[in-house]
Amino acid sequence: MYLRISQEKKTEGVETLLNHRNILIEYCTKHGHTFEEFSEVLSGGASDMEQRPQLQRLLDNIERFDGILVIELSRLSRNGLISETVLQYCKDYDKPILTPDKVYDLANSSTDETMYKFGSLIASQEHALIGRRSKNNKISMAKQGLHISGGIPFGYRRNDSTKRLEIFESEAQVVRYIFQLHSEGLGSRKIVDTLNREGYKPQRSEAFQLPTVKRIIQNPAYKGTVVFQDRKRIKENGKFVFKIVNTIESHDAHEPIISVDQWDNANRERAIRADQARVYRDKPAPKTGTTMLKDLLYCGLCGRKLVIRKELNGTYSIKPCEYQLPNSAEKCTNNGIKLEYIEADIIDALKAHEEQMQHELSLLEQQDLSSIESDLKEKLAHIDIQIAENQRQQTALIDLAVSGIFTHDELKVKRQALIDMGQALEQSRDKLIEQSESINVTSHIERMSQVFKLLNGFESLPVEAQNRALKQFIKKIHFTRNMPLEIRMLSTRNQIRREFPYDLSIEYF
Repeated sequence: MYLRISQEKKTEGVETLLNHRNILIEYCTKHGHTFEEFSEVLSGGASDMEQRPQLQRLLDNIERFDGILVIELSRLSRNGLISETVLQYCKDYDKPILTPDKVYDLANSSTDETMYKFGSLIASQEHALIGRRSKNNKISMAKQGLHISGGIPFGYRRNDSTKRLEIFESEAQVVRYIFQLHSEGLGSRKIVDTLNREGYKPQRSEAFQLPTVKRIIQNPAYKGTVVFQDRKRIKENGKFVFKIVNTIESHDAHEPIISVDQWDNANRERAIRADQARVYRDKPAPKTGTTMLKDLLYCGLCGRKLVIRKELNGTYSIKPCEYQLPNSAEKCTNNGIKLEYIEADIIDALKAHEEQMQHELSLLEQQDLSSIESDLKEKLAHIDIQIAENQRQQTALIDLAVSGIFTHDELKVKRQALIDMGQALEQSRDKLIEQSESINVTSHIERMSQVFKLLNGFESLPVEAQNRALKQFIKKIHFTRNMPLEIRMLSTRNQIRREFPYDLSIEYF
């Protein structure tokens, strides 16, 4: 948490805040923490205010405080955009930033503002340098075959002295058993069932799950290989994503649990099975045919997609879910039902949804969003000013270099920090533009009109057309019918079982 002081009456001023610092140091000592640890928790290099909820909370309530107390500026933020945001709030609300060495009166002293900006620039560049050094260190460790970071694979332990993985035999036996079952033709699901039935357990759970077994089979660590993927954050189709730019592999890095041939054969077989399963999934279903709710029904207990089957009499029903419950060896107990009941309820729900959208549409047409739009425009204008100031500072660096105020190395550091801040400001600007587009009333009205068009005469459409229409505005339909064991044991003709209730929840786009 941040070191900050809240008072009902803001009359005591800066001297009282500095006195409170001594009280906080005494509090930290009493509870076994250093003052630096206490101020460390939420500081650092997060690149987005969404990753700093407590700092955002502080800024949202800044009028309640006399100032912000922090051990040093880098503890407040090491990201240029966040530092500029804090600066603007402190100037707007006339709040100082207090450190043990200096009080930054940002609203009234241009000298303090300049010192704050340069301090923030250095902190931002220092964070970037730490990140690059960390990545270079990981690359170096990967080339040497050392365990880099992250979770230690099941079946291994990390030797802190050598920084290499060493076999943990009791778990390694389970890994070998998994590969043995896979070589015998069992798929990942059957392997999970076998492990749980025979009482095997992973490190941090009560039962093996499907993703765990799949990760074990695909992890090259089990054949003695260390892999590091160097990723770069880039913007693609309007969004920031991480792309792999380089993959480093170190073979014979540690003692393998599985031989190279066995691992390669298992993963070759896994790829073949996946291709066959994909072909099977993509094949049309001449026996089952298309139903109104095809590919839309999901289990309300375990979250998996439900299967619709065609009975011998030509009717359709939802097949009982038989997947494994999350973090448990137990099978899902969600029961099935005749599909016609669900389809009737969905049609009723669509009618209610259409009425609700009509109501929302009338409200949208009457709603005045000018104040929100004005606020976003003001924020955009402020960001544009910051971008222009950033560019001005980059230009000014050239004059400073010519005049000899900074050395070549100092100039490189400051220039890189300004570039990083400029990129962060551009990201913030893009986000504000996205927010402006999201409150566009016209786009909401157009989307609703499209749904109205899809629902017009919906019941008279062929089932294929109904299914296509629903998929355009419904993401998932969650179905839950969790029968107790004593009711599941009853005959399917039993009235209590036939009339056992169910729940439906529709997740719209």
